[in-house]
Amino acid sequence: MGAVVRDTRVAMTDAAGPLAAALDQHRAGHLHEAERRYRDILKATPQHADALHLLGVVALQEGRYAEAATQIAEAITLAPRVAEFHSNLGAAHERRGDLHAAEASYQHAIELKPDDADFHSNLGNALKAQGRLDAAVRSFERALALQPDHADAWNNLGTALAAQGKVADAIAAYRRALEIREEFPDAHNNLGNALTRWGALDEAIGHHRRALALRPDYAEAHSNLIFALDFDPRVTAREAFEERRRWNTAHARPLAPRIVPHGNDDAPERRLRIGYVSADFNRHSAAVVFAPLILGHDGERFDVVCYSGVQNEDEDTWRFRQAATLWRSTLGMSDDALAEMIRADQIDILVDLAGHSAGNRLRVFAMKPAPIQCTGFGYAAGTGLDAMDYFFADRVTIPPDTRGHYTEEIVELSILVPYDPPAAPPPVMPLPALRRGVCTFGCFNRPAKVTAEVIAAWAEILKALPGSRLLMKFYGLDEPANRRHIGDGFASHRVAPERILFLGGSSRWDHLAAYGEVDLALDPFPHGGGVSALEGLWMGVPMVTLLGERSPGRMGAAFLSALGLDEFVAPSRDEYVRRAVERARDTGGLARIRREIRARLQASPIVDRRAYCGAVEDAYRAMWRRWCVSGSAR
Repeated sequence: MGAVVRDTRVAMTDAAGPLAAALDQHRAGHLHEAERRYRDILKATPQHADALHLLGVVALQEGRYAEAATQIAEAITLAPRVAEFHSNLGAAHERRGDLHAAEASYQHAIELKPDDADFHSNLGNALKAQGRLDAAVRSFERALALQPDHADAWNNLGTALAAQGKVADAIAAYRRALEIREEFPDAHNNLGNALTRWGALDEAIGHHRRALALRPDYAEAHSNLIFALDFDPRVTAREAFEERRRWNTAHARPLAPRIVPHGNDDAPERRLRIGYVSADFNRHSAAVVFAPLILGHDGERFDVVCYSGVQNEDEDTWRFRQAATLWRSTLGMSDDALAEMIRADQIDILVDLAGHSAGNRLRVFAMKPAPIQCTGFGYAAGTGLDAMDYFFADRVTIPPDTRGHYTEEIVELSILVPYDPPAAPPPVMPLPALRRGVCTFGCFNRPAKVTAEVIAAWAEILKALPGSRLLMKFYGLDEPANRRHIGDGFASHRVAPERILFLGGSSRWDHLAAYGEVDLALDPFPHGGGVSALEGLWMGVPMVTLLGERSPGRMGAAFLSALGLDEFVAPSRDEYVRRAVERARDTGGLARIRREIRARLQASPIVDRRAYCGAVEDAYRAMWRRWCVSGSAR
């Protein structure tokens, strides 16, 4: 799900005389003219606190956050009891990633003016960004108690509730924001994200398109639209590709004039600098598959530079930091500034680990700050960018006859992504059907993948096997409203509610251990599981998967094929249902496979970190040699 945009309100005070004229220009959006006038005022009156503060606000609005913080802090030394100054200093700190300083500034603003709803909403944003969700919700609720029609606070409350897994409450908050302010792009975008999480794709897509209609340059909403379309079974590979190309036209192509020749040393066999760009260098499912590339890289041949958008670092972040040659935090950094940093770091090959998912920096890639640019590992679909050179995949996920749907050249590996199993995993438990006498199906994927079409197929499977059950597990499925939403879908197909079991989020060990209750997994479609499929296989649980037209629906088939389990791959929806029923009835076969899968994985390229890293790094070297001799090196 794409990054949620939060509106931290910037306060501007009233004024008279030359300052009033400058402020009129500022409010009209003429920032350069306003800045010139503020500087003129400061030449005449160097200790003019309001002019200095508003000069900082201009810097804040233009993305010069460090400069904004310095100027607003200086204004505070001249006028320490102006609440708006403290709030705007908090906004500068927040946007440059210093959340604790932002929190302190917002708290100071509230102490000076406790009844200002904007200040409470801003504080809630800083608390949410720190992961302190209960406190964030309280701040937003305080803002709304002070100002019930505060559309931004309703929108921000929705983001906090969504992060808590309270999707129904989040949807209600976003709808309230839109009742107050119908032309509110951020609320449309966020509502679209929440509806995607519920599988309400038609309405989600409509809200993303509305956000784009209101703000055509809203790249995040456009990525979120692409993300939602990837879940929609009615969208063809061609249509998914065409939307990516529209993203390229709207958001990347305008940045193409900033691409300039690269001065990298073109010696083909020298040590290379590989840059990885991600907001998921922490405990995140995407990191499970790209971790081996960084933790196991060949330090004699490659330097690794991590460009990290992680807001809340954890012990997994520390592992990445330790493995990297150079660590760069990108929090609060504009696309232009990040592109300049990458160019200055002399990165030879820049790797995108997000695609169109949350926290992506595709606009940086559009400026091509490195000679060679690749995508893969974090999201199994292409970007559609002219500036992206290569996409890592495998022959099953992207067959040769579908490669016209990618702007990138496909680099074919033996397996799509690696799997880095935990050091001390739970043991594989005996097949539970031998104990219970009935099959327990499982799906540990995000509910967004469980569309109406998926529920209809699963209901057919359950009805063919009286007494069988389905266990669904994901963060937020312990919320009654979320369970009720999915349960109602099954009820419409006359599946009794007691046959659908729910578990919420948990530690990784407990999450894996929960597979001990599952006999056979059901891979959703058209967007199947990635890490969830690998985790289930590691715990001895195969899944029935539908071989899709698009790459997100072919990952399960790639894994199963690598393990010699092609009989679990169905070519059609009806065959998917038939094979699920057939496999579930064969408890002896499932018990045998359960005992064998972990050993098969250990013997496969999927968990052979050294072989996988070696193949990727050999590909890097081949790309580099090709660049050196192609005439691209200048």
